[in-house]
Amino acid sequence: TEGDLDFKIGAKATDEIAILVDSFNTMTRELNESRLNIQHAHEDLKRTNIELDRRRNYIETILDNIGAGVVSVDKRGTITTFNKAAEKILNLKSENIFGSSYHDAFDFSSYQIIRKLSKRMNAQDRESIEEQIDLRVGENNLTLLVNVQVLRGATGKYRGLVIVFEDLTHLIKTQKIAAWKEVAQGIAHEIKNPLTPIQLNTQRLKKKYYENREDFDRVFDESIHIITQEVEGMKELLNEFLRFSRMPAPNPRPTSLHKIIDDILISYSEHDKKLKIKKSFDPNLGAVHIDPEQIRRVFINLFENATDAIDEGGAIQISTRILQKEKLVRIEFADDGAGICPADRDKLFLPHFTTKKRGTGLGLAIVNRIIIDHNGSIQVKDNYPKGTVFVIDLPYSPLILQTGNSSARKLHQITSSQS
Repeated sequence: TEGDLDFKIGAKATDEIAILVDSFNTMTRELNESRLNIQHAHEDLKRTNIELDRRRNYIETILDNIGAGVVSVDKRGTITTFNKAAEKILNLKSENIFGSSYHDAFDFSSYQIIRKLSKRMNAQDRESIEEQIDLRVGENNLTLLVNVQVLRGATGKYRGLVIVFEDLTHLIKTQKIAAWKEVAQGIAHEIKNPLTPIQLNTQRLKKKYYENREDFDRVFDESIHIITQEVEGMKELLNEFLRFSRMPAPNPRPTSLHKIIDDILISYSEHDKKLKIKKSFDPNLGAVHIDPEQIRRVFINLFENATDAIDEGGAIQISTRILQKEKLVRIEFADDGAGICPADRDKLFLPHFTTKKRGTGLGLAIVNRIIIDHNGSIQVKDNYPKGTVFVIDLPYSPLILQTGNSSARKLHQITSSQS
């Protein structure tokens, strides 16, 4: 049974017994205070544990009800969180892998993706990285948006990683269907346009032929010229469409961007519009890991757009610069033409959107596709006081040139020979 710590012994004497009684009373008072403090601490701890359980259950409920897969691993690589969406996306059961190393729990493809992203994140000294990837899970081909985030404690100490998988498969499929529907409508419209003059000229030929008019030879030449011109336009459209639909994956290798631009400038030096072309190249830019043929096609398309937009004697400026912090190289194509209507900017990179009287509308769609395939980005801005600027950002890691190994030396030689 518990002792009564409130009990006190009364004493009136001043001898040793009184001192002992006083010490006893002091001890019982202090023990009572300690007991009360322990009770309060226990109650506080109990309330804290209840609150922690409530918060943990609340977080687990949120994680189990969101559509994205969430996986966390500690600094040893042990899986500490694995929600229901992650189970569904990766076709794994949390009870089978919780507490296991993600190296052992995930299949080889999933593990390699996470490993590759975390290595790239470390190499670029970043706290997070995001990439769209294609992954085969069982019998299904999935398109996932994978985000890897460094997990740190309150003091900033490294605690592990949080990996978020968002399944974009259905969304992308829906977008592709909508895009192909728009492409089909655009092609039908572009093919229909030349059919009218072809039909009119064949009717004109037929009429002149049966009338046996003296000017039939002239009408024949005019009509055949128009028909041939329209047929060539349709062939160009279909060829562009085939190039767009059959575009191969990039074959990146160390390449000098400046060499590509300089080669293109040679062919534009004798242009009818007497162009004023200015260059502003970053002298520190080394080789960039790109597909030179595809990037050349991008630059030629942007040159063509710029020359179409400007008047005779107009100016085009091409610049390159390294964005050290972002690990990017930025390429800008600026012209002083009429500019682009703000309402058209969001449509510029859509297939078959064009502001030209005669055009396939596939040029910038192909440009956008190539840049995305290179893990880059492209945007369009106003060029002040007038004109347009196309801004391209591509991944760039100059560290490879500083390693001193044979691969780096070979890369440096390639860069030097191309500059």
